[in-house]
Amino acid sequence: MSQKFKVRKLRDQKPEELLKDLEKLKGELIQLRTSKVSAGNAQKLGRIGLVRKRIAKYLTVINQQRRDQVKSSTKTSGKLPVDLRGKQTRAIRQRLTRSERAQKTDRQWKRLNNFPLRKFALKE
Repeated sequence: MSQKFKVRKLRDQKPEELLKDLEKLKGELIQLRTSKVSAGNAQKLGRIGLVRKRIAKYLTVINQQRRDQVKSSTKTSGKLPVDLRGKQTRAIRQRLTRSERAQKTDRQWKRLNNFPLRKFALKE
């Protein structure tokens, strides 16, 4: 446990194994917190931060795997869930597409065709 923890190894594991290890870490965190309340030694209390960071790494890998799975399953349909789409700004998300902007009503077409822009030649 003293050596540096590599996330690379977690990416190779299956989700079931990750969840099992995550539950062990959560149990360890609970034990450390109870020992903190009951005046445990300072060496154990220093591990609380390490265990929390390790739990965060496990959760990060689990969430990444779930997102990748959802992305691959929805790749053919072309519609991603809202939380996986690009964030951008509200104005950008709601503005019209290029084809929608180019569309004109019947009245606009008639006006363009019947009253085209006039060209003037200037005399010197």
